Amino acid sequence: MTSSLSFANMSLIVTAGPTREWIDPVRFITNASSGKTGFEVATAGLHRFKEVIYIAGQCESAYRKVEHANNISVETTADMAKAVLSSISENSVLIMAAAPADFTPTKTNTTKIKKTDNRDNYTIEFTKTIDILKSVGEQAPDTCIRVGFAAETNNLKEYALKKLSSKNAHFICGNTVFKNETGFGETENTLHLFNHSQNEVIIGPLRKSELAKSLLDELEHQISKIDLL
Repeated sequence: MTSSLSFANMSLIVTAGPTREWIDPVRFITNASSGKTGFEVATAGLHRFKEVIYIAGQCESAYRKVEHANNISVETTADMAKAVLSSISENSVLIMAAAPADFTPTKTNTTKIKKTDNRDNYTIEFTKTIDILKSVGEQAPDTCIRVGFAAETNNLKEYALKKLSSKNAHFICGNTVFKNETGFGETENTLHLFNHSQNEVIIGPLRKSELAKSLLDELEHQISKIDLL
């Protein structure tokens, strides 16, 4: 059966920004994601989808809310997973543009860890956080279109295609984050969109506002050709 999915009849769910995993009451681990890409994608979707749900991690202040969207603020990766899993539906597009932390301290100290003169080394044990995209791939109906992101420093295509398969996603947007001119916190970026046919569409380099519009254009074009059984 050929898909009759149309953005106008679907909800768009976008995640954005980093999450925080607390080491003690004053320290946490996070990353350099600003949240701008997710913010721009959600903004670009306002006039294309019947509803936009914007799930923002600890974004820079300008990207914490999208006007006219259903805004949900989260802190940890577990919080983000809960928000995503409660938001997905049959006729929805999930774009995981966030950069949730992959690891969390096994134990969070209830008091500040003190620096002492007689101790030079500190060891913190980490455990994996929930894999949000994989969890959605296991639980969501196939008519929930799942778009993941892969921020890599090398072997972008190899890792993106591996992620596409292992996470049961429909698409993966790959981007490199080691270059000075692209990646986390930058105003311009280039995306490599992969599908299950291993086709690659390169979008950019563009300002992130234009990149978001071009990404949605390409997704709408490709989704219109997906066969859903």
